[in-house]
Amino acid sequence: MEEDAFAQQEEMIKGLKKQVANPSRDKSVRTMLLAILFQVTWPVRLTREEIFEQLHSYGEHPNKALYRDLKTLTDHQVEELPTPDDEGLAEWCAAQQQRKRLAITYDRHTGTFALEKPSFTLDISEDEARAFVALKDGFTPGTPYADAVQKLLQRWEWLFSEKSRRLVNQKRRRLARPVLLPLSPAADYSQHTEVILQLDAALEAGAYISFAYTPLPRSWDDEPVFHRHVEPYELEYRDGHWYFTAYVFEMNKFIDYRVDRIHPGSVELEHDHFYPGGRKRPSVKIRYWVAPEMARHGTLSTRLRDQTVTLLDGGDTPQGLKPCSF
Repeated sequence: MEEDAFAQQEEMIKGLKKQVANPSRDKSVRTMLLAILFQVTWPVRLTREEIFEQLHSYGEHPNKALYRDLKTLTDHQVEELPTPDDEGLAEWCAAQQQRKRLAITYDRHTGTFALEKPSFTLDISEDEARAFVALKDGFTPGTPYADAVQKLLQRWEWLFSEKSRRLVNQKRRRLARPVLLPLSPAADYSQHTEVILQLDAALEAGAYISFAYTPLPRSWDDEPVFHRHVEPYELEYRDGHWYFTAYVFEMNKFIDYRVDRIHPGSVELEHDHFYPGGRKRPSVKIRYWVAPEMARHGTLSTRLRDQTVTLLDGGDTPQGLKPCSF
């Protein structure tokens, strides 16, 4: 019995030693994860509760532990951290970077923290700088997911090193004509951003929808037609316009809608769902002749699906032409 009690005591001592050793190790890992969390969540400001929700190792006294970690990362007490609108914030951030400390600000009004300057920066190549400028200039208001793309590019640009920023500015100022992406909208789609996102959500969820629509031949001020319980099929951006294709049960056919003719605020997602991809739009098979100079490239148009180009030799082939079937 005494031996069993002695063995249990030894195991208890070992457990206590582990508990004493773990906090130091856990604190190092936790502090590293906190720095990474600030880096990847920019520009979102985080409350203490949001930090605790992301990092599950703050124990019984999370506020004290968090404040100690912030002191480790910034070399400042939380009460000493500047606010996001403090004068001289840029100079303070530069000094923090020189001292190899994080430039974290504390907003007393909202109780939130955020990293003002990235801990690690990103170097990009000249080709990547050209691509970045092309994306930045190509996704203007009205183009596919313009707001989301610009926010994503903003988060990337925040990570750029000074060398990368100079490279991007150099590409923006170049004398040669920049690469243009054919995304400029033919109409003002800024007021239809929410409609586009709703249609996309319906396609993703496989939800039937209803909406008010004014056909192209009619004036926008005319009474719209309300299309109920239509089955979304496709959302496509082409030739400067958004097109929404849906299967209409009442007509037993697919209809292409111009998104800018759908009335904002009228889109309703229903609780009924369908199986996405279960319905196929009927296709039309055509066959025609083209010049051999065109046929030899294999693909003639992105508008044509399932293209098959066949080169034939024979007496029935017109001179200078080759048959092409789709």
